[in-house]
Amino acid sequence: MGSDDTKPFREHLRMLREAKGLSQTQLEERIGKEANYITRVETGRLEPPLDVITRIAHELDVSVSDLFFFEGVDDSAELLRAKIQRLIETDNV
Repeated sequence: MGSDDTKPFREHLRMLREAKGLSQTQLEERIGKEANYITRVETGRLEPPLDVITRIAHELDVSVSDLFFFEGVDDSAELLRAKIQRLIETDNV
């Protein structure tokens, strides 16, 4: 799971966790996993099974699919500005 293909997922997981105000340790405790479990997931050293992914999604108040389907994690500042500008111009918010 440590490949570049999983980097957006790992970064998105970290962003969702931080947005929820949870430390890695707090999330580990909530999902019933040992110390450094989330660290290993977020760094790509561990691929969690579906049941753990489901518990993570529940604790972050998102659907399982929301953990995998996202936009903008790898975008540069310029690309994000362009996307925002397109939304403003099309009024398709």
